[in-house]
Amino acid sequence: MNRVICKNQTWKVSILLLYLIFQVGKIQSENLKSLVNLEGNWKFSIGDDPARAIPDYDDSDWQNVFVPNSWEDNGYEDYNGFAWYRKSFQIREAFNREYLYLYMGYIDDVDEVYLNGKLIGASGNFPPRMRTAYDIPRMYPVPANLLRKGGANIIAVRVYDEIQNGGITQGPVGIFIDKDQERMDIDLTGYWDFECGNSVDQGNLKCVTYRKGKIFVPGFWEARGYNDLDGKAKYTKEFNYPSDLNTSGKALILGVIDDEDEVYLNGERIIWMGYKRGSNWYDNAYHLTFRAYEIPKGLLKSSGVNVIEVMVKDYTGPGGIYRGPIGIADIELAEEMVKREYKDNRSGFEKFIDYWFD
Repeated sequence: MNRVICKNQTWKVSILLLYLIFQVGKIQSENLKSLVNLEGNWKFSIGDDPARAIPDYDDSDWQNVFVPNSWEDNGYEDYNGFAWYRKSFQIREAFNREYLYLYMGYIDDVDEVYLNGKLIGASGNFPPRMRTAYDIPRMYPVPANLLRKGGANIIAVRVYDEIQNGGITQGPVGIFIDKDQERMDIDLTGYWDFECGNSVDQGNLKCVTYRKGKIFVPGFWEARGYNDLDGKAKYTKEFNYPSDLNTSGKALILGVIDDEDEVYLNGERIIWMGYKRGSNWYDNAYHLTFRAYEIPKGLLKSSGVNVIEVMVKDYTGPGGIYRGPIGIADIELAEEMVKREYKDNRSGFEKFIDYWFD
């Protein structure tokens, strides 16, 4: 009898452990490859001085802090105000990209990020027009020609914190490429025409990646200088499709969009390829849902200019086409990605049920 009770208890404990495992937060399914891990020790100093952005600035007497972590947890309790971070790194892996992605996680409240002395990204507003961006994930495009291959590179981050925890508080922090981008027939990352009701913040006009009337895709539009933009915006992209590629059986992939979208190719609306199973269905207002759109036969031009128009409506918080990959690919690849993302973004309970009954 005791052996039976023991077996039943072991069985119950095993089921509970499996459920708890599946309850762990949703996995971010972006297929990133790390080129440089920037988490760990950084040089840090409170105060403010624009000279700190210069690559050969002497930071030898600065303190070491761990990133990502608030500066309060690094020993600077109750400090609010300006501070700078600096880190030296080398690129050791080969890459063949025009742009890489610098992920800086979450920064509380406002930041400017410099690479080898050049401003590459900024979020929020510094005093006296203080506007926090503490809840905006930072991903800044890095022009590959700014990086010194085989030599030392310097990242300098200017931060202002108004209240409570400050600094580079959460990750990931590093330089990445999107491996799925390499699987696209046509790579559509980069600059898109952009129309909205807001003007870009003045601080972003100095970024080396700023282009008037355009926005770099992917990325939250708040991390491109469009602070507090809630409502409608329009992305437009013109491109030529190679004449040696088949135009049939293709899909447009737009990664993940926050919140709602309508997508048109050459003036015709194309339909989102949702992955549906029973009642587990999320409409296109769901800000974690992967976007792929089947291209009807004959709509994609093999000669001449194709035009994509994406109407996005954001209700609150960060918005826009914020995650890749972005491009045109075979319909089979699009279906594979949609299915993978759907599985990875299920609730813990759904994963638990599928484990036992699928």
